[in-house]
Amino acid sequence: MAYITWKETFEIGFQLIDDQHKSFINLLNELHDAQSKGTGQHLIKEALTKFIDYTHYHFKTEEDLFKLYNYPLAAEHLEEHSYFIDKVRSFQINVQKNDLLLSLKTIDFLKDWTINHILGTDQQFSDFIRSRELGDN
Repeated sequence: MAYITWKETFEIGFQLIDDQHKSFINLLNELHDAQSKGTGQHLIKEALTKFIDYTHYHFKTEEDLFKLYNYPLAAEHLEEHSYFIDKVRSFQINVQKNDLLLSLKTIDFLKDWTINHILGTDQQFSDFIRSRELGDN
């Protein structure tokens, strides 16, 4: 069973971002599987690297959209992205040093942050885009 199951409530109504969020959650599931099966440090490092790479890709997509739509809350949203990247990098550094196997607490942090970000800040951005496209702004 998947660690996180995609739900319609996660959809923000912007297909490109929804598709990326689905991929993001799949990568979280892979990371959880690697950790929970105790498949070894190498596979955990590999899964974490894939997750980090995709995080950069996804955040870049969002940030490009902020510019395209002249999003007034971009700075706050970018702060959330920076915070998350910093946290994930610290996890990666610890794993690379073999000081820490990725704990379930770490995976739970990644899951909780991702879901809260999708349902909060990303939904807010989607609402802004919809409003702009409907001519409300």
